[in-house]
Amino acid sequence: MQNHHKIYYCNQKLLLKLVGCLVFFGFSIHAQNQFQVRNAIDSTSIKIGSVVNYAIQVEGNKGKNVVFPEGESFSPLEVLESFKIDTLDEGGRYRLLKQYALTQFDSGHYYIPRQKVIIADKTFYTDSLALEVRDVVVDTSKTKLYDIKGIMPEDDHSETDWMTIVYWIIGGILIVALVMFLVWRFGQKKVDPESLLPIYDKTLLALDRVPTESLLSENKYKEYYSQLTDIAKKYLEEELAEHALESTTDELITALNLKVKMGDVALKKEAIAEFQNALQNADYAKFAAINPSLETAQFDKQVIANFIQKINEGKPELTEEQLLQNETYRLEQEAKRKRKRQNSMIIAGVIALLAAVLSYFAVQNLNKITGLVLGKAGNALLDKEWITSTYGVPGISLSTPGVLTRNPVKIEGQQQQILSGNQVYLYGELKSKFNIIVNTLSFRQDVGYTVEQGVEGVFKQIEQQGGTNILVKNEDFETLNGTKGAKVFGSFEYPIPETDKTIKFEYTILIFAEAQGAQQVFVFYEQGDKASQKVMKRIINSVEINKSDN
Repeated sequence: MQNHHKIYYCNQKLLLKLVGCLVFFGFSIHAQNQFQVRNAIDSTSIKIGSVVNYAIQVEGNKGKNVVFPEGESFSPLEVLESFKIDTLDEGGRYRLLKQYALTQFDSGHYYIPRQKVIIADKTFYTDSLALEVRDVVVDTSKTKLYDIKGIMPEDDHSETDWMTIVYWIIGGILIVALVMFLVWRFGQKKVDPESLLPIYDKTLLALDRVPTESLLSENKYKEYYSQLTDIAKKYLEEELAEHALESTTDELITALNLKVKMGDVALKKEAIAEFQNALQNADYAKFAAINPSLETAQFDKQVIANFIQKINEGKPELTEEQLLQNETYRLEQEAKRKRKRQNSMIIAGVIALLAAVLSYFAVQNLNKITGLVLGKAGNALLDKEWITSTYGVPGISLSTPGVLTRNPVKIEGQQQQILSGNQVYLYGELKSKFNIIVNTLSFRQDVGYTVEQGVEGVFKQIEQQGGTNILVKNEDFETLNGTKGAKVFGSFEYPIPETDKTIKFEYTILIFAEAQGAQQVFVFYEQGDKASQKVMKRIINSVEINKSDN
């Protein structure tokens, strides 16, 4: 592709001179009032993959808006690049030059379709230009030739592209591995170092963090004593006395004396009495709003801290059996946490793998899914296997997303005096939101049928199908092999039978007329369905008239 860019970039200056002098191999001029539109190519014959430079020049008065063609209007050629518009001011008039770099990768004879240029409110059309795309000649005297290989089985990719599936599976596995790593690395909850401390150390740390000075200076004795007693009772409940948090002062002291008698802890009576006195001071502050002195409140905090320390020192040493039980319990808890992490990783991996598989099928069938969800017909049609066939007499050839079905037509009455044949071929119907009709007429003699008559009949044909609010436009049309006709296009509203729904359709109709025959191609599709619009363009661009039948 870089070589292509070099070729047409180097030819830009040359192309400007050629357009100015009108010495191209092919050119056309269109004039209307004060405007002139010219188009040209710098060669009528190129090799496969080479670049042909195409230019449109507009001359006219200043101040007029000019719209040049863009997009797919150059089909069957591909647009490599659309250059910026060059403007030359010549006093009261201007000269605009728009250039395009085109190419084609299949050999054959092509026509660059005529292009539409809009100047102010007027429409101009360039002529179509012939272009030959040649095969690259291989010099066999310099190129080493190899023996003809035997017949190889053809890979059938019509149903499944296995390599694509393999790539998606590998990608899915990588995604799963990444997700599992992230879960393992970042999915674990951060452990607070303080949570790993023994209950004794955590309790003393909590007591130390009680804001003694700020609470007591603000006379918040109730809050101060509430924090002290909660910390002390939580420690006792976990280490010594069950239900300590719900116990009253008397109940808690009774339980402690019982633990001392049972030998669960070694405590002196004086220590228990000091602790009981601190709890009673707390009860007075919390429930009777009787606050002790500042010194007493500070002393009670120290009493509680000392009492917790004495309990920790007074606990009997654990036996080997108890230590083993504690270690077993710790290992069980650690195993549970590990299993929980592993299960989380497995679930995350399965979800990621399912997401990858679903993404693959979603991408592979994006058009079909979109068409199903949005109810658009064109998405499914683009993915179908297209068929090129010739229909009727005189024959008309076109590519469609399926074979057209012949619909028998009886020629009766006065029609028998005019028509020797009438064939109609159908695909789809209006209520399915996409419809193709091919109609061929054979006249017994030259009845003077013209394209203009065909255009006039379009309006009536749409009305006969129930169309309303019909908008009809028409312009000249030319096939790639040079057959001239008319293109009629526009929109209309169509009521779906047996429902209250009305669908707005767009349509494009090609009409060809000759001495003893005529051909018509109708394409109807729902307005706003961009995929159906692409289908229409593909059909219209493929139409050819079989001149051997003329």
